[in-house]
Amino acid sequence: MDSTRTEDVETARQALIRLMAIADRLESRNAQVAQRIDAATVALDQGVSRLDAGGGRFAQDALQVLGSSVRQVMAQSAAQAVDGLHQRLQQGADSVRAAAQAMDAQRKGLAAARHTLVWNGLIALLLGSLLAAGAAAWVVHRSLQDLAQVHFGQDLLRATQRGAITRCGDSLCVKVSRKPRHFGKDGQYVLLEE
Repeated sequence: MDSTRTEDVETARQALIRLMAIADRLESRNAQVAQRIDAATVALDQGVSRLDAGGGRFAQDALQVLGSSVRQVMAQSAAQAVDGLHQRLQQGADSVRAAAQAMDAQRKGLAAARHTLVWNGLIALLLGSLLAAGAAAWVVHRSLQDLAQVHFGQDLLRATQRGAITRCGDSLCVKVSRKPRHFGKDGQYVLLEE
């Protein structure tokens, strides 16, 4: 019975170790993905800045080459195109940031789950240890009771061998001294003669 409990505790411990290893791998992968998303966000922001600068130069050159009416039309068209592109790139960057935040939230959730799993494992190990200690205490208690019964049986055997207890027909007789000593709450027990 104790070996089954020990095997159960060992099985639970091994499962806990495997789950902790999986959680560590997932946390590492989430950190790598978050780093990649952050790098992509920085690259997108730099691209937006370059496009803004390039769009501004394009608009200035077009204004210088064309006449006033053409300049206005071209400037408006270029500004609208750059604004539209800027808005799309900004939306893309916002989407990437949102994805990075979602991944970070998942990483935090996995970390919390791992901590909970560790605590549950520790509690299970503690309960298993307490059960094993209780079972061991019970076995020791039963062994002491059995030992006391064996000693009582040996005392009866020695008293019978000395002749202090014998058969008197169908009953047992006890040899006592002339002035027997009494024991017990009401003196109901008499000391055998040695």
